[in-house]
Amino acid sequence: MVSDFLVQRPSGPFFQLSEDEWKQALGKYKSLSADGDVNYLSRTATASINIGTDAYFDNDTILSQFERLFEMLEFKQEYKDSHIEIIVDNARTHTKKAYSLQEFGKNIGTRCLVEKIEYVDENGATKVIDCYFDQG
Repeated sequence: MVSDFLVQRPSGPFFQLSEDEWKQALGKYKSLSADGDVNYLSRTATASINIGTDAYFDNDTILSQFERLFEMLEFKQEYKDSHIEIIVDNARTHTKKAYSLQEFGKNIGTRCLVEKIEYVDENGATKVIDCYFDQG
């Protein structure tokens, strides 16, 4: 199963470090290059995860993926001086619903089930995130 981090940035929908950013990150966090139970795409936090019994991710696997993302974020030059918000699917880390590839569009702006995601932040303020890129 693939677990990914989508970003709403002009550079594209998927998080990835450049070659130079990756070299800097490896200089500080040697563990980024270590092999483990999770197979990561090069210079990303995108993971191909072998799920356990009954199609469950275990918590350690999910936490290690987030740790990798947090270690890499400080080196992403495009994100410098940006306020970063991470929205996590609040569902359990498994599902009994079979997904169909037909539900997912191949291009930006195609077949999104909702236009906006609304949530309440820690201060009680309603926030809205557009599911489509306004520009870029």
